[in-house]
Amino acid sequence: SDIDLSLGRGAARVHVLRGISLTVDRGEAVGLVGPSGSGKSTLLMVMAGLERPDSGGVVIEDTDLARLDEDALARFRGRRIGIVFQAFHLVPTMTALENVALPLELADRPGALERARAELEAVGLGHRLHHYPAQLSGGEQQRVAIAR
Repeated sequence: SDIDLSLGRGAARVHVLRGISLTVDRGEAVGLVGPSGSGKSTLLMVMAGLERPDSGGVVIEDTDLARLDEDALARFRGRRIGIVFQAFHLVPTMTALENVALPLELADRPGALERARAELEAVGLGHRLHHYPAQLSGGEQQRVAIAR
């Protein structure tokens, strides 16, 4: 709450977020709208713990992100936060199934391929498991990123 964040240095310093407070309840869907450059992506980066605010704080399910060091923050993000960037960052040499299974395998989760298959089926891509990103439409690539 009361998030303030400035980016850049000296004359190039820009006050991007000023006194932002937002509460999102469990199960609630929220859309951020505004003109280009208004701070939407920056706010999301702060909410995900990818950017630290100059002042104010982010609390997710009773966890104050400011109290976590970088390693604990990365673990928290891995367990509790999902992000789909505008660029989907799919590995081009891996199939949809492999792209979704990869973070599960890196986290040593058992049954990574089975879970990845289930998540792809949940987003309507059960028939595209063995296709590479270049063989998928933009919308299909986005759904692979959501499943991941």
